[in-house]
Amino acid sequence: MNRIRRATNALAAGAVLAVGATVVSPVEAEAQERFPDPPPGHGLYSDAVRVGDLVFLAGVVSGDPDPTTQFRQVFQRIERILTDAGSSMEAVIDITTYHIDMHAHIDDFIAVKNEFMPELPSWTAVGVTELYSPGVLIEVKVIAAVTEGTD
Repeated sequence: MNRIRRATNALAAGAVLAVGATVVSPVEAEAQERFPDPPPGHGLYSDAVRVGDLVFLAGVVSGDPDPTTQFRQVFQRIERILTDAGSSMEAVIDITTYHIDMHAHIDDFIAVKNEFMPELPSWTAVGVTELYSPGVLIEVKVIAAVTEGTD
């Protein structure tokens, strides 16, 4: 229960950050940690940003041609990023998934998601016509609570 209360309080604080970036003081902005560090060579975005007790992941994809393998690789990468950022799959609060041809693959996706996420975070699934990388069937964004040094 404490973990849920902490995550809820942190999420409420995070909502203020997301709604109006101008409310973030310079001290708070400096408190952001980006993962990986140093940032990836492409220079477009960080895989994750940790602010206070929350970790925000950018959309994670895999280009494997087999849908089930692609979904599994996405969750394996999410797990690695969360671990690096001081969190875990058990601490995921919210996921947003973007699907190409959602109904053709949703059952396989849910089966893989359930292997990796023992808790039931809030989840929004969105069908889209295309994603940035060719051959990608799914993109997954995650918000998780920080678990390092808690409990």
